[in-house]
This record gives sequence, C-alpha cells and structure tokens, in this order.
Amino acid sequence: MNEKTVIPYRIKQARLSRGYSMGELGDLLGITRSAISQYEIGTTKPSHYIIGQLSSVLNYPTSFFYKPLPKSTTANSAVYFRSRRTTTKKAKNAAREKISIFREINDYLKKFVDFPTVNLPTINNYNINHELSLDEIEEIALTVRNYWLMGNGPIDNLTSFLQKNGIMISIMDLNHHKIDAFSVWYDSIPYIYISTDKYSNARLRFDLAHELGHLIMHGNLFNDDDINKKVIMDRIEHEADLFAGCLLLPASTFENDIYSTSINHFIELKKKWKVSIGAMIYRCDDLRILTPNQIKYLKDQMTYNRYWKNEPLDNQIPLERPFAHRQAFQLILENQLVTANEIVDSICCNPKEIEAYSFLPPGTLTPKAPSNIIQLKSFS
Repeated sequence: MNEKTVIPYRIKQARLSRGYSMGELGDLLGITRSAISQYEIGTTKPSHYIIGQLSSVLNYPTSFFYKPLPKSTTANSAVYFRSRRTTTKKAKNAAREKISIFREINDYLKKFVDFPTVNLPTINNYNINHELSLDEIEEIALTVRNYWLMGNGPIDNLTSFLQKNGIMISIMDLNHHKIDAFSVWYDSIPYIYISTDKYSNARLRFDLAHELGHLIMHGNLFNDDDINKKVIMDRIEHEADLFAGCLLLPASTFENDIYSTSINHFIELKKKWKVSIGAMIYRCDDLRILTPNQIKYLKDQMTYNRYWKNEPLDNQIPLERPFAHRQAFQLILENQLVTANEIVDSICCNPKEIEAYSFLPPGTLTPKAPSNIIQLKSFS
C-alpha cells in the first residue's frame, strides 16, 4: 500500500494558525523546539504517534497534515490589518494562516458553484510616496458608488453589495482582541476578514468599508515590509478610514441631515445611516459641517455618556451576515452533490471550524448519526 506523505508546511500552518511558537508547541508535546523545526522544514518525518499528538493539541484532523498544498500559496498583495500598533507578529501570522485556510475552502466550493465575478472599479495606481487628499478619496468613493449603482443615500446592506461584486467575506474568531479586520488579494480574488470580537453592525460596516478602501486604493502594494513602516502604515490606515466615511456618508446627502448638535439627533441618524455616532462626528469634522466648538461639544457628550465604547442601538440593529459560502454549501448539500462527511474529508478541517469560517448554521456539517433501520414488530 502507498503511504501518504506528511506535508511539512501543514505542521507549521497548523501551529501558526493556533498562535503557538515552536517552543510552546514542543512543550505541549513533550519534545524539543528543534524537533518541531525539523518536522516543519521536512528534514525529519514525524511518526504516526506525533501526528496524532499534533492533531489533538492543534485541533486539526490528522488528514490536514497530509493534504497537498495549493499550487499558488502567495498572496497578490500585502495583507492590510486593521489592528492596534501593539498587535504581535504571532497574532498577524495566525491571521495570515486563517486567510490561507479560508481561501482553500473557497477553492473547494468553486469546484461546484460559480461565485459572482470580481467587479471592482479600476483606480489609478497608488503611489506609496503620495498621500491622497480628502477630495481625491471623496472622488474614489463616489466612483465606487456610481460603479455599483448605490445611489447617494444610506447603504442598506454593505455586506450584500460586496459579495455580489465578488468579494469573499468571513467573520472569524481571530482569538485576538487587538485585530478588528484584515484584507488581501489572493489569486485575483479580494478577501475581507472581520473579527467576531466585540463588534456592532455599525462597526462591522465601517470595518468592511475600511477594508474595501485598502483593496481598491492600495491593492498594488505587494510588500508587507513597506506597509509595516509606521509612516506608511499610518498614512494608508488614515486613507482607508477617510474612504469608509466618504463611502458610507456621502457629502452631498449626509450634510443635509445635520441640523442639530444634540446627541439624540445623532442617535436618530444612526438608525438611518447605520453608521456609528463617533464616525458621523468625525465625518462632520472632515466636511466642516460643524464648527470646532460644536465638534468638541459632541465629543464631550460622547465622553459624558460613555458612548465611545458602547453606543445606543449597538445591540438593537441586526448584524449583516455573509451569505455566499452559506448559499454554496446549501446548494451542494440540497442537490446531493456530496455529503457533509465528504465535504469535511475533502477540506480536512473540523466541521465546527468550517462552519465558523463560512458562517454556516451550527450543525450543518456535523456528521449525522444513521437513522434507525430496525423497527419494532407490529402485534396488531
């Protein structure tokens, strides 16, 4: 019998995705850091026992470590992290590996379904040495709205617009409260990932718009080292924030709604625009709709009411939910192209994890117990 070969990088991928260093994983397995390193570079082949231990500790099925890698494993752009400056390299590496796994799930689904074609407007190549002005970003955001026929009013469901235009979205537990979102181009497909940690619908939509700004404006930046330079990172993060404000709150219509500096007025506006009060205040400042004193007054109200972290309506406005993968899995299962067990075996991740990546209802891919084939006799 031909024995399957362990793929060394799968060991590294599993370790990084769970946020372990080689030393930490070695301690959990009772082996040396050097042994882990040799397994990951392929100089030493792990025994079946070690693979079983890796599976148990890292929570991947043993089949994951034998799964061949995709032909292309390199992203087409830098990875843009919406995160705090103190976010560790370990946390970002974990997120990158989650990107790769979600992309493999996407590749599997593409064997059975056609996702919407990528349909983003072309923006002139970004010059890393030139900071975009607010007017330039306003024009880019307006171009996106016109290209997608969004009109100039509130966007009812931003997640739907993005997915219908070929952007793949996952809302994942990144196990790290300092990463809110990140995005990347992979094989000419744009991906956006939003953390499940502490978000409201308003925050979700702003994060989506922010990442869309990166994909459109900064998609030609390929070097992670460049965007990790503080001056460049600060610049492109600011540009993406401005883009999110311009897209969600277009100047031509939003300014007509501002006729009061009462915090209650902005709570009502949140219902209409589905944008956080804080983001609307900053947008008013950018557009010079309100005076500096009025902006300060609003910010003081936010502080007094402790609204900066938890705003009114955060728990009342329903969350937008990604649906592309959910629909794909439902089509595959309803048409009996494959079984849930075959999906899990092909993707080589635990059912609950696949469900989490693709926003499936819990239990969709959980192996079902066989129905009873034995029946009681009828004595009538």
